Amino acid sequence: MREDAELVRAFAGRDPSAAASLYDRYAGRVFGLGIVMLGNATQAEDLVQDTFVKLWRSAGAYDPARGSLDTWVLLVARSLAIDTLRRRVLERRTLSRSEEPLEAPPEHGPEARAETADLAERARRAMATLTPGQRAALELAYFGGKTSAEVAELEGIPIGTAKTRIRTALLRLREAMGADRAM
Repeated sequence: MREDAELVRAFAGRDPSAAASLYDRYAGRVFGLGIVMLGNATQAEDLVQDTFVKLWRSAGAYDPARGSLDTWVLLVARSLAIDTLRRRVLERRTLSRSEEPLEAPPEHGPEARAETADLAERARRAMATLTPGQRAALELAYFGGKTSAEVAELEGIPIGTAKTRIRTALLRLREAMGADRAM
């Protein structure tokens, strides 16, 4: 069996045999962690894939002085699982809010209530036009109160990409809401 530091160096160098060795060594444990934390085999499989993609991208960041390879791999997996759980909670909150009928206060007349219901429906349709990445970034930023840097960290993307996704999502929403209004 290869030494941990040597294995990660070869992995960072894009050695296919090192990738296979690392996967063989840790995929089962990451999957088990996913089952325990996420409670779903499909999401646990996604966690395995996401973990190895993140390890592949950040292999140069592994520092044996800071901990064992075992610890590093499982910390990456745990972090991604927590991100998945956060997104799940955020999605539930967003869905529950979007399913609740948005109504004007009772003191307003039927015209105001109809306008409010129309606005809520247009907003739902506009959100449906976003890509999953744009939607996640926008929800984390605006519904979750996260900064661009926090969105980038949670989504595992560069900060510039997070900012672009948020801005593009806002522009697309503005366009979609304007187009719906014109109809």
